[in-house]
Amino acid sequence: MPFNTTTTPPNTNAQVTVKFAGLMLLKPTESSYGCDIGIHRLSDTHAFQVIVVISKPDRPPNLIRLLSGTLTDPFNINVEPDPGSGVEIFAPTATFDRRSTTYDELDFRWAINMQELHDGADFTNGARPIATLNAGTLYTSTLTRAELSPDLVRGTTRTQLRRFSADLAAAIYLPTRRSRVELSWLDESGELRSFELPRRSDPIGTKYTVTLLNDPPISSAASHDELAYYYEVLESRGGPIPEPDRYGISYSGEPTTDEIPCMPVVLNPRGN
Repeated sequence: MPFNTTTTPPNTNAQVTVKFAGLMLLKPTESSYGCDIGIHRLSDTHAFQVIVVISKPDRPPNLIRLLSGTLTDPFNINVEPDPGSGVEIFAPTATFDRRSTTYDELDFRWAINMQELHDGADFTNGARPIATLNAGTLYTSTLTRAELSPDLVRGTTRTQLRRFSADLAAAIYLPTRRSRVELSWLDESGELRSFELPRRSDPIGTKYTVTLLNDPPISSAASHDELAYYYEVLESRGGPIPEPDRYGISYSGEPTTDEIPCMPVVLNPRGN
């Protein structure tokens, strides 16, 4: 079941935003309209963290680190009470061609969809336990620079990507004053932890960004191909994807700092 789409632009300054950065795979939840996020846990160079940035009016942002280290149990991000709207993707046009310069930079379909490259692709236990999201609008929050000119490469075949999503985000709409976003997880001792947004003590106008981050430390630019990492945790129709069928990414320009990029990918049946 693919994600539902919406042509309504996401609120890029929503009261609550969830940001996805680094090695993770987003796919529709099979039994509902939510989103499952597989967190790649097999790379010793990428570290997973969950960070909440609290931006009060006229104050510098405050940062709270909720979790650091490999997930051992699911991490849940739920709008409560459940609005029933599920997770949608921002796709403002009926068609999409990433080689064109006319498409909206927030369009979710800039994300690399591994199910377009490998029919029936899914992530393995190497990307579990997972994080979950039950509501929001997914969109591209950061696009790679056009100067990087990335190509998909398989054997001697090259396909121009032009640009792709370096980061993804979900704008969370809270339909009533009673609505809240509840983050819940088990700590190392197995005790249930939770964190609610908005916080009652924060002033009106406070914004919150929940960041799921699975990146390496950035000290200098490094040429590397993130798709190679994803094949460590991907399978197709119950088996590993053969080496000759795998894709890589090459760049014409040199990525720097946050443009390395360690991009999340998606697994969305029948295209983005």
